[in-house]
Amino acid sequence: MSIRNRLLVKGLASLVVLWVVVLAVVKVAGAMKPTVEKLEAFTEKNPLSEIEDAEERKQVIGQMVDMLNEMEPSEVSLLRGREESDPRRSLMRELTPDEQLFFLERRVGRAFQQMMVSFNEMERDERQRIVERTLKRMKENSDGGPRGGSVGEDPELAGKIADAGLKAYYSDASVETKIDLAPLLEEMQRTMGRMGGPPR
Repeated sequence: MSIRNRLLVKGLASLVVLWVVVLAVVKVAGAMKPTVEKLEAFTEKNPLSEIEDAEERKQVIGQMVDMLNEMEPSEVSLLRGREESDPRRSLMRELTPDEQLFFLERRVGRAFQQMMVSFNEMERDERQRIVERTLKRMKENSDGGPRGGSVGEDPELAGKIADAGLKAYYSDASVETKIDLAPLLEEMQRTMGRMGGPPR
């Protein structure tokens, strides 16, 4: 075999080894990626109702936030359709006001990014239906007076959430998504103004 052919064989062998390594890394990374099932298993294994130590509770909350932040938008969308079985709902019911603040500050920016990616991937009529339903709920809540909770009672936190939402809207939403979400954005600004927050 000539030197040229030997080099060619060695090059092909190296390429095959490289692809095997790449595929193995991709497979391991996929297995480590958080999913709805892994999140449910984590919350069942670490029920906050049974944890009294403040630092241990914060650690569990932080791990859950990290899992949510690393999820694919499609996985987060699955959670949204679960209503009462959504593990986030049961978690929020267990959190103290300070823990809710900790959760929201670590979660809100990434949550909006994931939401915009999901909106971008939706059919336009589906996106518009979600906007209509959300607007209806916002107006019902507004007409019925402010609901209790740390977010509604904390203008600074509400402002941070609004800022994160606007950043995701301008950075991550497609042109069509921006158009479809515009009524929702206007209602958010109107509500913030009525709450005494700065117009965004």
